[in-house]
Amino acid sequence: MSLSIRPLHGMRWRQWLLLLWPAVAALLALPAAAAPARDTLTMGMVQFPPDMHPNITVTSIKDLILYTVSRPVTGFDEKGTVICLLCTELPTLKNGRARVVKRPDGTDGMEVLFTLSSDLFWGDGQPVTAKDVVFAFDVQKAFSVPPTLEKVEALGSRTVKLTLKVVRYDFDRVCPTPMAEHIEGKIFRAAKDPLDYGQKSLFNRKPDEPGLWFGPYRIAEFKPNESLLLTPNPHWKGRKPYFQKVTMRLVENTSALQANLLAGDVDTVAPGNLGLSLDQHLALSKAHAARFDFTFIPSVASFEHLAVKLDNRILADKRARQAILMAIDRKTMVAKLFDNRFQVAQSFKHPTQFGWDPKLKSYPYDPGASRKLLAELGYKPGADGYLVNASGQKLSIDLVSTAGNRVRELVEQVIQTQLKAVGIEVVINNEPARVMFGESLRKRSYKGLVLYQADHRLDSVPYEFFHSSFIPRAENNFTGTNYAGFSHPGMDKALTEAWAALEPVDRAAAFKRILDIAAEELPILPLYFPTTATLTPKWVTGMVNPKRWGSIALWIEDWRAK
Repeated sequence: MSLSIRPLHGMRWRQWLLLLWPAVAALLALPAAAAPARDTLTMGMVQFPPDMHPNITVTSIKDLILYTVSRPVTGFDEKGTVICLLCTELPTLKNGRARVVKRPDGTDGMEVLFTLSSDLFWGDGQPVTAKDVVFAFDVQKAFSVPPTLEKVEALGSRTVKLTLKVVRYDFDRVCPTPMAEHIEGKIFRAAKDPLDYGQKSLFNRKPDEPGLWFGPYRIAEFKPNESLLLTPNPHWKGRKPYFQKVTMRLVENTSALQANLLAGDVDTVAPGNLGLSLDQHLALSKAHAARFDFTFIPSVASFEHLAVKLDNRILADKRARQAILMAIDRKTMVAKLFDNRFQVAQSFKHPTQFGWDPKLKSYPYDPGASRKLLAELGYKPGADGYLVNASGQKLSIDLVSTAGNRVRELVEQVIQTQLKAVGIEVVINNEPARVMFGESLRKRSYKGLVLYQADHRLDSVPYEFFHSSFIPRAENNFTGTNYAGFSHPGMDKALTEAWAALEPVDRAAAFKRILDIAAEELPILPLYFPTTATLTPKWVTGMVNPKRWGSIALWIEDWRAK
């Protein structure tokens, strides 16, 4: 049996092909259908927030997440100028939205007006109102009494009046971030105490409740110590977010995180020390430049340091703290570990920032001077080379940091080796980030030194960092961030005066006293100012915005597929 093809309508087969060919050629010439643009993004991170309540713990990873689902009332542009994020007009003395007033006791205070934009809505469609700012202040007071903010009142549906106990130069940055009163209010008012409220709050029990969030995204799924899913807030009136799903996934080890990235299990990583280490970024920028874009931004508002437990028997004497700092070769550490991309820190304040004093007392690497101070404290070499006191007790100090962070583990090893050279034993006892920040720092249960990064706002007075009222204790529900336990009347006075100085020259004088006391007493041991590295997949744009200062998450609605 054979198969034959009959000409159509009497035409030969070859003639039929010739007739059909132009149409076939035209079809073949059409471009292939473009692959649909990706609308999901997965970010890997080495830390996970211990809770999602804005007032209970302070961690960089929680801030990163909160910026995607909410916004502070004000922020900064690329020049460090304060700008409105939620308000209609920045309060100033000139426009009358801020004014100095006499208080009943005869002292000077301030009244400041903020008006919220009319296009702010919670994820359940309810408008963000002045009542939400008042409620946020009530919650803030329950956890830690604000040192200067006395009262927040609603003047209509969108305007709030803030009453300050003192004059503050940064009055344009003190408005509480709105909190969903229509959801959390009844839970807060029914709670026995702040601890009871924290346990019952939907921020912790059900953070995927849409009405808790008013940013471009909301938390749609939350798996503790594992991952969270962000989806667009349908009621966000700003620029519409592009990605329909943003997953933030915990990988508690920087090496494993890099492996996940290269395998495609995550698309990008959290910036700075929340993701990969700097050396990993540098290596990847050479080996995978065709796949990722890399941005390296030197930090001026964040610094790595050692918090000192000042009620530790050994560390209580400032000579011991000074000896430790002089025994650490920070210059070589920065050169060897970070290719000189980090900057050695002499203080908590960066030399480019307002208030810096170039004549500030510093502690260069000097192991000889370190040994001399330790000898003054009564320590002498023991049989194993470590120093001992008159009772034969070894000079041993506990050091804790976030487990799984490769950079910090390397820094710890350097510190351990260099302090051993002057006779100090360092015992490393690292903990998961959620434990270190949620318990050890918050309740000051650590024993000696803690290595971590502190993030300060631009041009800010480090009141929460050094003032005695911010030592974590039961009275402030352990929300203080003076983890060292530093209590110094001179520092308290200088911090208050710096806040109250409306004239820059007066504020600079107060800052000098703050810097001098911190340098003499060393409640914290400064190490370096890091460089924040951001890794962007080639198919993504908008993650880094050079015209805006602050966390990349503050502008997440600009992230898009190319």
